[in-house]
This record gives sequence, C-alpha cells and structure tokens, in this order.
Amino acid sequence: MNKKKWLTCMLTAVLTCSTLLAGCGSDKDEKKAAEQNGNAGEAASKDQPLKFTMYNFDDGWQPAAWGETVTTKWIQENKKVTVDYLPTNGNAKQRFNAMYASGELPDVIALGPGPELDRLISEGQVVELDPYLDKYPNLKKSAGDMILNVNRSDDGKLYMVPDWYVGGDHLNGNGGYAVNRKIYKEMGSPKLETTTDLENYLRAVKAKYPNVIPLEVGGPYDIKMLYSAFKENTPPYFVSRMFYPDGDMVKPITEDPAFKEFILFASRLYRDKLMTQDVFTQKSDQMIEKLSQGRVAVALNVNLSGRARVPNSTLRAQDPEGGYEFIWPVHKEGLDKNKIYPNYTGREGGGKIVITKNAKDPERIFAYLDWATSDEGQAVLFFGPPGFLWDKKDENGFPLPNDKYKSMDKAELDKLQIADNIMAGNATWVDNAKVARENLLPEAERDFQTMAQVNVAWKTSMDITPFANTDPQGDSDEGIIQQSVKDIFDEAFSKMIYAKSDEEVVSILNKANEDMNKAGFPKVLEFVKKKWQDNLSKVNGK
Repeated sequence: MNKKKWLTCMLTAVLTCSTLLAGCGSDKDEKKAAEQNGNAGEAASKDQPLKFTMYNFDDGWQPAAWGETVTTKWIQENKKVTVDYLPTNGNAKQRFNAMYASGELPDVIALGPGPELDRLISEGQVVELDPYLDKYPNLKKSAGDMILNVNRSDDGKLYMVPDWYVGGDHLNGNGGYAVNRKIYKEMGSPKLETTTDLENYLRAVKAKYPNVIPLEVGGPYDIKMLYSAFKENTPPYFVSRMFYPDGDMVKPITEDPAFKEFILFASRLYRDKLMTQDVFTQKSDQMIEKLSQGRVAVALNVNLSGRARVPNSTLRAQDPEGGYEFIWPVHKEGLDKNKIYPNYTGREGGGKIVITKNAKDPERIFAYLDWATSDEGQAVLFFGPPGFLWDKKDENGFPLPNDKYKSMDKAELDKLQIADNIMAGNATWVDNAKVARENLLPEAERDFQTMAQVNVAWKTSMDITPFANTDPQGDSDEGIIQQSVKDIFDEAFSKMIYAKSDEEVVSILNKANEDMNKAGFPKVLEFVKKKWQDNLSKVNGK
C-alpha cells in the first residue's frame, strides 16, 4: 500500500471511527466484506429511519398502505421503519420477471417455494442470513434449529426468513366442513360422520331445497380435500403433489386405490348436481356471497374458517338459528375418524422472505424482520400497538383485550385492518394468543374463525414437514418434467370431475397414469424421495 493511500485511510478511519482494517484492507478483504454484506454499499446509521421496498409474490395479498393503519403508524414512530410495498398489478409472476430482467429487484421479496426462489438463490441474488442469527436471536429462538435447517439451501446456508412457521407441538389449519345451522336443524340434524352420511344428506337437501347448493366447494383444490376421507393419515397435499408415500417409496397418486375411490365419489357428486357446478371458474368472493346469502347447505374449503367468518356473523345477526358450524371431517366407513386430515401443516412456513443484494442495509432489514417475528413484534403486528386494544399481557406474554376491544363492534374492528401488515408470522404464537384472547370473552362473543380452528381445524391437521421444499427447480430436468406431468394431471382431473359415468372416470384415470409415467414422472419421484429422506434426517435431528 503506498503512502498516499495509507494516509487517506488513516484520515477516513479517524473521521468515521471505523477500523483501519475495515476501511483500507486489501482488495481481497474488501471483496470479501462486500460479499458478506450482500454488496450492500454504505449502510445507513442505526439512528436514521429505515425504509425498504417489498414485493409480495401474491396477487391476493392487498395490505393497507404502510403508515395508514394504527399498527404501521406506531412502527414508523417507534421503530423508525417504513415498508414501501410494490404492487403486483394483478400479475405477480410477470412483474417479478420484469424486475429480475431489468436488475431492479426490490430490497425484500416474500414468496413461496418454487422456481423464482430457486433462481434467486442459485444465481446469488439474495443475502445469506447466517451471520445475523446470533446477533439478532429472536428468529432462532422462536423458530428453532429444525425449522431453520429444513429451510436451508443445498449449500447448507440460510437465505430466507420463514413466514408462518409452526414451532412446538402446535399444528395449524383453516379448512374443513361446515353445515348451515338452520338448514341442518330443519333437516332433523342427521348423523354426518361418513361419506355415505354426507351423500345421503346432500341428496335430501337437493330434494327439499331446490335453490340451495348441497355442497359448496370454493375451487378445484377444495374438491381434493375429499381425498382425505378415503384413507387414514393422507391429507389433500398429496393430490396437489401428484404422489403419495407408500412405505419408504413415493408413487404416482394415480396409482393409489384411495385416490380412485375419491375421484369416483367426487365425480358422482358433481354429475348429480350435489356439488358446486362452477367450481372450476368461480372466484373466492362468489363463494363468500353464496355463504352470506345462506344458499349453502354444506361447505368444504381450505380456508373455510376465514371465508365463512363474515357470512356467519351476517346470518346470525338476521336469525340466531342461522350461520355456520364446523363439523368433524367425514370419513369412509371403517376408517378411524381421528386419523382423517383435510388440513396439513408444514412447520417450515408457507412463505419465504428473502433480502436481495440490492438492499443497501440488509442487516438492519433482518433486524426488523427478527423483531417482527419476536413475541413483541407479533403482538404489535397482530393485535395492534400497546394502549390501543390491549394494555397488559398475561403470564404467557399474550395481550389481554381491554374494554375498548371488548365493546367494539366486530365489523368496525375489521375495518381497522389491524393485522394487515403482519410479516415473518410465527403461527404458533399467534394461534395461541388468539385462543387466550377469545377464551376471556363470553362464548357467544368469541371469534368464529378462531373457535373453528380450535375445535376442529387444528385437530385435523397432519404434519408434513418431511416433504418441505421437495419441488425440483423449475428449469432443471426434473422441474421441466414435473410441469409437464402437472399439465397432464390437471387436465385429467377436471375431465374426471366432468365425466358422465364411472367408466369414463376410470378410463381417464388410467390414461393419465400412463401419460404421466411416459412423461418421465419416475425421475421426479426419485428426486422427491431423496429430498424427503434428507428432510427426515433434519427433522429427527440427525
């Protein structure tokens, strides 16, 4: 190093109170430091407000603008953090690809497992988070090593903050079956335990109430929830992934005898107009509208506890006998009802939040996300700031509702959008906190969604964490095959539902199985099997 450069470095060190090593090391050291900081450039001072851009890879996520709710305004004032949401413009994938191609990625991206995440990691576009885990310990404490390890990339490094991870012994879920209370009572409250009971009830409803939809399902996935009724320990997750575990093997779902029984049953319900006829075309708000009008006898949906919440309140306000009530999932005769799982839980979290190397201060962004996933952060982001709807916490650290919350009309509460901007969600903490809050209220005033989850949905959810992140990268050989197989399966699935006879269903099923195998599905299954076995080692702490 020449004298001029040495003097310059010394002056810089004095003025900035930084070290000589950090400010004027070798080119190699400088490059290493830049890589460790995600090529972040000069970080803003801790005392300065932090503002970062965030893109959520979800067209359905429409949060209130930051600073316009009591929650985010409190965060701005007390944490000096502002999040600038970038809209998807109704096409999340297209806008992401445009940003990626232009090199103008946002500071933070929230997305799920899949080719976009794989591409960001494999091409070095996101910041490694391991250097921050001990310095900011909330994520490590709340999620635990198992969840973090399952989320690690193939190189062993952690690049993502899991969103809605599920720690401890808790399992979550929002779906299931619910009956229209008024219709059910008028029908004599018959036994609804088996698939035969359900079909008989739907036929009776159709005969008595010609303007009522016997079984309302929100979309194609919700039909797949019926699969869980035909086999123990088998959630609809496996239909979506097109395989099922058999011992230590994974096989095509089209070869599962339980799947054949299920698809014949579902097709018959559709064919006999016992099921939603616009299931492949309707939007979620159309289903909610039907529920609100009371035109549904039985509903089955992956997010039914949420979708039926407002319709339930609306109908009960009109008639105390109205509204909806969750029932225990139906099952095929001879199966154990306590091993039927229409819901499933991946403890690793459905969302993945990454910090891109475009971020100027990745460490401060991580520090904020770490605070967000802490008990304090979740309390503020989900229940609002202290002093608004809660003043104190119970012995477990859960906010206690104050008089304002207890007396507030639930419709007015919804308009406040208190929890719109929650991120880095800790599902176990939020779920337990919700239950603690609702249990303090009279039974008639308890939240429909929370109680549906407590009484049924969470109890009928299966842990599928060993299958976390087992999708192949989209542009890999396995990924290309998987997409081809998915196209074959999706087309066959709709054709089977639309089929005019059982014989036609079986013919389509056999052809789909043959075409999927010809397309190379066994290669994908081998990939999934290896990932599954690797995850089992991580889950079991090996």
